[in-house]
Amino acid sequence: MSSPTMNQPDFKLVDDNQSMKLMAKQVSNESIVALDLEANGMHRYPERVCLIQLAIPNNIYIIDPLSNIDMSPICDIVENSNIEKIMHAVSYDVRCLKREWGIKINNLFDPAIAASFLGIKKTGLASVIEEILGIKIDKSKKLQRSDWTVRPLSSKSLIYAANDVAHLINLGLELKERLKVIGRYDWVQEEFQRQVTATFKSMNPGIDLFAVKGGGRVDMSKIPVLRSLSKLRIKYAVLHDKPLYKIFTDKTLVELSNADPSVALNCKGLGIFAFAPLNNELLNAIHRGLQSPPFYVPSKSRPPLMQPDQKKRLELLKFWRINMGAELNIDPSLVWPAPSLERIAMDTTLIKNEINSSEVRRWQVKAFLKNLSVFIQDNGLNR
Repeated sequence: MSSPTMNQPDFKLVDDNQSMKLMAKQVSNESIVALDLEANGMHRYPERVCLIQLAIPNNIYIIDPLSNIDMSPICDIVENSNIEKIMHAVSYDVRCLKREWGIKINNLFDPAIAASFLGIKKTGLASVIEEILGIKIDKSKKLQRSDWTVRPLSSKSLIYAANDVAHLINLGLELKERLKVIGRYDWVQEEFQRQVTATFKSMNPGIDLFAVKGGGRVDMSKIPVLRSLSKLRIKYAVLHDKPLYKIFTDKTLVELSNADPSVALNCKGLGIFAFAPLNNELLNAIHRGLQSPPFYVPSKSRPPLMQPDQKKRLELLKFWRINMGAELNIDPSLVWPAPSLERIAMDTTLIKNEINSSEVRRWQVKAFLKNLSVFIQDNGLNR
């Protein structure tokens, strides 16, 4: 029996301050909202949030941040701890909201995380909605990857965007109820909090050079060249409003950084920089890098190599984690963090220290520490 397809949702477009005020007044009386956003990182640089979709039980709003409206009402909603926000697979949205408006999500419920704690393997939005609510929604890859900067937005794009929030509230309520029945609601609450308070490494290639894929393969003496070329790429990405990879790819950037300047123009993928006058600007950037002071990159500390008995201990600890995951019908990675198991395998007397590790959750300690300690004792791993 096939699942019913979702009807096209009705929505209200918020693209001026008056409609924003009316929406904010309506939402201020709600205790729960659904939120999603669409950005343009695949098509533009720097990336911007182009749409925010917000749903309450009887209305869907599509907010257009590119229409020069006052976004403070949305910021207030996101940060209001009295309003629960249902947001699916939220880590990307956390970064976007922080970058764009400097705001933090308070009172989050993430159905993707919730679904994983119920043993649901496919946690994409369409998959979870179909499994939990029995409804199919259109998640067209073409629309998902479209340039959300372009105005006016097509009716298909707006319907797609509205669909992303149309069932989130019902989905969140159902998932929450199921989690409470099996005693895992507190578990996901901690995971939600970790999501919204997470700190993210800089992904600006002009600041964090190892945000460049393959940057670690650049010769240490050529790191200043990588920095100089990264700045050049960013300059033209901003100038042409194109993503970095359309100026040249990370692979080309790394190859250029390592290349001898005399053959740099033979590298593939130079695009507009293969021709005059920009080929001279490319060479100048390489020479500036070569003439710059060395760039210090702190070496990463590596854990000592495991001895054979420690490797055997780790395999047994992984076996314990797999069995616990199977017993609870959840992915084993949710049971206990792998880096913590590795440290315990090196020295089982450190298990008590692990409860204070930033990687180990409080709910994991409460649910599994005693079982893990007994497993170590019963299998003679503490000798």
